[in-house]
Amino acid sequence: MNELERNIFFNTGYQIIGKILTSLLGFISLSLIARSLGILLFGQYSLIFVYLSLSGIFADFGLVTLLIREIASKRGSKKYLKGIFSLRLLLNLLIFLVAGVFTYFLPFQQTFKLSLILGFASNVILSLSSVFLGVFQAGLRFKLVASSQIITNLIILIFVFWGYWQGKDLLYFIMATLLGNLFGFLFILKKGYFSPFKLFILDKKLFFRIIKDAWPIGLGAIVTTFYLKIDSIVLSFFYNPSFNQDLGIYSSAYKIFEVIGVFIGFFKTTTFPVIASKLNKKNFYLIYQKLIRDSLLIGLLATGCLFLMSEMLINIFSRDFVVATSSLKILSLALSTRVVSGIWLSVGVAGGKQKELFFVSIAAFIFNLLLNLLIIPRYSFIGASWVTVFTQGFITLANLWVASMVIK
Repeated sequence: MNELERNIFFNTGYQIIGKILTSLLGFISLSLIARSLGILLFGQYSLIFVYLSLSGIFADFGLVTLLIREIASKRGSKKYLKGIFSLRLLLNLLIFLVAGVFTYFLPFQQTFKLSLILGFASNVILSLSSVFLGVFQAGLRFKLVASSQIITNLIILIFVFWGYWQGKDLLYFIMATLLGNLFGFLFILKKGYFSPFKLFILDKKLFFRIIKDAWPIGLGAIVTTFYLKIDSIVLSFFYNPSFNQDLGIYSSAYKIFEVIGVFIGFFKTTTFPVIASKLNKKNFYLIYQKLIRDSLLIGLLATGCLFLMSEMLINIFSRDFVVATSSLKILSLALSTRVVSGIWLSVGVAGGKQKELFFVSIAAFIFNLLLNLLIIPRYSFIGASWVTVFTQGFITLANLWVASMVIK
């Protein structure tokens, strides 16, 4: 094993271990928060993070992905890093101001609004951290990436456990996230010898150049994030989480569904390099058939296990959430095609069909939004669960169509 292969092997291991540990720590924190807040307030807690995800993707706008690409290809200079950091900071401040105004007009209670503002502040710290993590990734320093993420989640868990023990409120648990992100940010600065004050610049030409390069990546990420989060937004619109438990019920099921999705996503992550390297080889079709068979088997096993274990997993949150079992069982059906859909997505990306895949994302978003608007008002969280399954089916067929353009 040469040095490059050794680096790839160890860095892949760091990524997997880091993802497993952060997912586990995050899930424990989430279960404690759910037990402490109850269904109604947990719905509000989840909605806050939906808004944070949407604001965060606008602040990101593909900048970190672009930074990793430029540094890894040896094109990214120190000035380019300064430009990314400065632009990211300015975008975050702008979004923070806009979000503050937006929050004022939301039809929710004052505690929710204050918690959301605190969450936006936490997002600024997290967003700036990701710039430096991007530098670590580009330099194949995944041990530092994993370490910072584990430390952040561990600090959050410590504060969450204390809050659970003391019976703290919604605002406290958002503060716990902010403090965890702050500790993680300071750890990154120390390990990377970064000085944020020395990195800030104002260079309009560089900013325009960066935005020009980043917008295709950023726009695709925005569409994908909206597709993933729009169900909670629609559900909160028709069933206000200040008075209704519907969002809390759906969120508890969906969080478990997301965690399982992370683990089965490892299959796609590990198979993409194989697909990319073997795509134009004579024996690729045999490899492709095997990957399809394996992915279908993994998907069916994941669906079966999650379906049968739904009530047990929901009870980890609290027995009060048992009504979410039916929602989780429905969501489990989406896992059956998610893995094979990932294979077809990888084939499309490896085959240079990013444009077609971007239009698939837009179509999936429109499909998802229209179905949610049609079904949620009548069927609430059960309807939202079925829409997720239908949308996954739509994406699977669309990715198959894109993959068929590559494999003829």
